[in-house]
Amino acid sequence: MIENFKNILACIDSPDPDNFALVIGLQRLFPEAQINVMLTGRPIRFNAKKEHELWDYDMKSSVLAHEASAARIKNFLLHFDIEVIKVYDGGIAPRTLVPHWLHFADYYKFLDVDPLEAIQHSQLEPQEKLIKKILEMESCAVVVGGPMTGLAQLIMRNPAVAKKFTSVHAMFATWGRVKLMDFGEKPRGALQFNVACDPFAANYILSGLDCPIYLLTTEVTRVPEIGFTNAVELRNALTQNNGTRQLYNLYALWYDAAVKPRQDKNPEEKIFIHDLAPALALNADVREKIYEIVPINITAIPYLPNESADWGKILMSVASPQADHNRFAATGLKPDGAKEYLNILRNLFV
Repeated sequence: MIENFKNILACIDSPDPDNFALVIGLQRLFPEAQINVMLTGRPIRFNAKKEHELWDYDMKSSVLAHEASAARIKNFLLHFDIEVIKVYDGGIAPRTLVPHWLHFADYYKFLDVDPLEAIQHSQLEPQEKLIKKILEMESCAVVVGGPMTGLAQLIMRNPAVAKKFTSVHAMFATWGRVKLMDFGEKPRGALQFNVACDPFAANYILSGLDCPIYLLTTEVTRVPEIGFTNAVELRNALTQNNGTRQLYNLYALWYDAAVKPRQDKNPEEKIFIHDLAPALALNADVREKIYEIVPINITAIPYLPNESADWGKILMSVASPQADHNRFAATGLKPDGAKEYLNILRNLFV
């Protein structure tokens, strides 16, 4: 069954290129839908030193990087003939797991955006414009590839927008069965990045919305069979065109900055296109071919001060299929899921 969505809200973050893949995937899978892009920035500090702790970020730096990322999105998607006129402000996530000295120097290399063009086109559209637009919609599907900061802010400003949401598909959570990418010296354990960047928003959305929510966990995104040893291997798996050549350039930067240093310590580390998963899962036929999905009970989403050691966890269990549930999570890929994923991936980037 292919659902015909008229409106999709894509909640993405920056700077990793997975989020571009999410928007491209939505446009290819749902060409008739109006896709509204809302960008949440990450907290950073320019020219940071190793002694700067994660909480010690600079809001001016964060806002500048946030706006520059909006320019990059608009510029990059044109290579795939996708014109995004407006990128809406999804706020700045309150937390990050990436050390600031690494974050800006290695992740924000805007080699694909002319500095003057970035200044001219970097304006983020205010949230109130997006709220008014959603309120005029009959309904809207939501796809999340980052923290739930912006989504929570929309609802806090006007709870009526929540009634428009028909479903949420998010790259979110982990069952704790896969090793996550470590940032810095301390092991992350089961602290999933998108949850950890704003645990308050995670609790607010997952506990508060009435619509069905599907969590595409790291158990279905960090799978060796759908990963790529380096950017060249990723490029060779895709159809060759101007867009994929530009995508290769971004993933080459990402590989050098984020993957290679960890690959030197852990040879099994690969490039994974995490945030494409919720775009694929929004399509019911594709979801059925690739992902094992189960109904879940969410028992806790730590977000209070005395729970800070567990910020980034979603405590959940498999629910009885006979019960009436509207919370679901992926547990793994289906037997032919990896093959289906790679076939679809190649067809999306044309």
